[in-house]
Amino acid sequence: MADRGASEVLSFTLVFVIILTSIVFVSVSGVQTLQDARDAEQLNNAERAFDVLSANMADIYQRGAPSRATEISLQGVELYTGDNVTINVTATDGPSGDVTVTRAVRPLVYEAGDGRRLVYEGGAVFRTQRDGGLVVRDPPLVVQSDRVLVPIVATVSPGKTSVGGSTALVRADMVETAVPIAETDDSSSDDDYDEVYINVTSPRRNHWETALEAEGFGNCIRGTDANDDPFVRCTLDSGISPERLLVPAYDIALDIER
Repeated sequence: MADRGASEVLSFTLVFVIILTSIVFVSVSGVQTLQDARDAEQLNNAERAFDVLSANMADIYQRGAPSRATEISLQGVELYTGDNVTINVTATDGPSGDVTVTRAVRPLVYEAGDGRRLVYEGGAVFRTQRDGGLVVRDPPLVVQSDRVLVPIVATVSPGKTSVGGSTALVRADMVETAVPIAETDDSSSDDDYDEVYINVTSPRRNHWETALEAEGFGNCIRGTDANDDPFVRCTLDSGISPERLLVPAYDIALDIER
């Protein structure tokens, strides 16, 4: 009888431990699943907000609006202006020789944690993560057989700014517009630029390469500059010989408010 009683107690204990372990496992995995789903939805919402931000910025540099403001929900994550990147556009052997336009660009970064970020940079939006990322919105390039438009959207800020909390207001104000390179169809064919290339020095050079190749720039070369910063240089496809080449530069002041 004693052996039978001990066996029943052991069986009961074993069943209890199995049930308790199952409950703990389901609870922990369920909470993690809910957390992952919440984080994914939060990043998707931020992506939609960055789409609105991109449209508001386009109102400034494409349609001449003096300023725009965009509200972005943070929900405990961080929004900040990152380290400057550099965008350089060069046209060679034209009517005035080689012409180069260079702008320092301050990116806007939504930091979601675990290496996941949304970045507005030079008119493009990138989604980055530890295992890669993707181009959410292409830079505002126009590459056609008769014309090429290469705008440099240079968001500028005197320093790095970071905010957290529930929401943030991103303000953008037009500072200056210039068109350093403007070749029209009035130019003689002998005055056409022989080569046009874009050089972007940025931690997101891989995304830039993807975006530029999709827009008609190829023969991309990757490297690091004298400061060991990564860059990519892509050249306008040789089969494209536009009658018009425009490279406008837009300096837009960027500010983040709570």
